[in-house]
Amino acid sequence: MVDLTSLAQYLLAITPAFLVCAALLLATPRTVPLLRVLVHMLFFVLARDAMTAHGYWQVAAGGLRFTAPPLVLLALGAMSLGLVASTCWLESEARRQIRWLGMRPALSVLLGVAGACLIVALATGLKVLFDLPSLAPVAPSALPLLLGFALAANCYEELLFRGLLQQQLRAWLPAWRAALVSGLLFGLCHAFLATTVTQVGAPILVFTVIEGVVGGLVYCRAGLLGASLAHGLAIFALAAGWV
Repeated sequence: MVDLTSLAQYLLAITPAFLVCAALLLATPRTVPLLRVLVHMLFFVLARDAMTAHGYWQVAAGGLRFTAPPLVLLALGAMSLGLVASTCWLESEARRQIRWLGMRPALSVLLGVAGACLIVALATGLKVLFDLPSLAPVAPSALPLLLGFALAANCYEELLFRGLLQQQLRAWLPAWRAALVSGLLFGLCHAFLATTVTQVGAPILVFTVIEGVVGGLVYCRAGLLGASLAHGLAIFALAAGWV
């Protein structure tokens, strides 16, 4: 009952932003896809940062930890997948342009796992270089739920930043530059979280820029499946206390 009350309070808190973003989407024609993508991204940032105030996660200089009760994590993961489906429905024209897979599904998975390993390796190196502390590993029994949540929640984020934003940028930019721009914007969208919500500062921005650029490059070759795996598995490793 307490879990449901907490979830209801969180949903109530983000409802005003949801209504404003819904009104913006209704007012913005589909012929301006980048502006519509920006609206989706703004709602995501607001909803994500609100998780901090409700105690659903803790972000430190050396890692992050999802602290929401299991029932809330399941509900948030399901909501993320629901947002993936509803966003694809709302942006039906942009959806047709999304690169879902690379040349082969198996290769997309391998490149996604390789991207996650690269993100983890770079994050580990930076933590050693700047002597940042690591969080204790979580209990093995919590890993399946943590893995499912990390993949489901970050699938929505990758749909916005890679499947919609980066793919739209390809109309004006070469693939590598579109990946770089989407990655830098991904990091920038964590600035408020880094400087105001948590005051952790530069470590969040550096990590998210790395994560965003690697995810963008993986998307070029492995599509949204690969990028989502790279992002989700990297967050899983960080939240599990393995980095």
